[in-house]
Amino acid sequence: MLRKINKNNEIIRNFLPSIIIIVLMLLVGNILTPGFTSANNVFNIICKASVLTIVCIGQAFVMISGNSGIDMSVGSIMSCAALLGPSMTQGQNIGLLWSLPIFLILGFLVGVINGLCIQKFRLPALVVTLCMGIVVDGLTIGFTHGKPSLKIPDLLLELGIPYLGRMRLLTIIVIVLLFLMELFLQKSKYGRQLFLCGSNQNVARLSGLRVNVIVVISYGISAMMAALAGFALVGYVGSAQLFMADEYTMLSVASVVIGGTSLSGGKGGVIGGALGAFVLFLLTSILTVLGLPDGARIGIEGLVLLLILMANSRESKLRI
Repeated sequence: MLRKINKNNEIIRNFLPSIIIIVLMLLVGNILTPGFTSANNVFNIICKASVLTIVCIGQAFVMISGNSGIDMSVGSIMSCAALLGPSMTQGQNIGLLWSLPIFLILGFLVGVINGLCIQKFRLPALVVTLCMGIVVDGLTIGFTHGKPSLKIPDLLLELGIPYLGRMRLLTIIVIVLLFLMELFLQKSKYGRQLFLCGSNQNVARLSGLRVNVIVVISYGISAMMAALAGFALVGYVGSAQLFMADEYTMLSVASVVIGGTSLSGGKGGVIGGALGAFVLFLLTSILTVLGLPDGARIGIEGLVLLLILMANSRESKLRI
């Protein structure tokens, strides 16, 4: 009973900062622009954050695994899936029945390669995943010759259509996926083992856990979620272009950190990443309302991300 109470308290502590930030930002937005907190605007922001949320699910698994785990290849994998996946369908809905599973499997395999290089060769996750991102970008350019995808199945385009009131189909799907993955992370045997690995991989090994396998799977999940997000991004935007998802790499890291996942591992969840994604898109909306030039807006967003990562690093040192 006491263990359950402590677990619930930890969840509240993880989510509370994000919720407070969201409330404050909504108040600021409403002061700057009356109607900022209208249902229509809030649902639009939620929909914009939905694609990023998918990426955050995978990124959370990697960061929870510990050992400074991070996946910097997600943006490249997203762009690859966004360009090649829909184009393989020739614009036919039925083509999604095979193109989507193929890219999910390919994404998982790319993540497995990332994980193997990191665990077997003891290479830094940052370096390995950055290099993998470059490799994926090269393959994408080679297959597409840098041309945008013009044939997109109508079924993908329907992701941006409102279904339940103002809520888009994409948002509904992401909410279901989010809670399923949170349940898997918190309740499954694999999820419990992942948290143990993140807390201390050496102790986890001494406990008999197959640490390498557990961590490799986390990178596979991350890359697979990135591939899925690539399809979702095409459906939401309505087009596919080279490097269209590059910004999602750092945004996913920042979102997961804002949501309470520690860069040192062993702590966090996927729902927190969704809250973090909403915070970032709220920030973008507020800066847009202020009418700032693109350069100033991007600079402020970058500064905010840096402050977030610095704060998390300080918290991690205090835990140690």
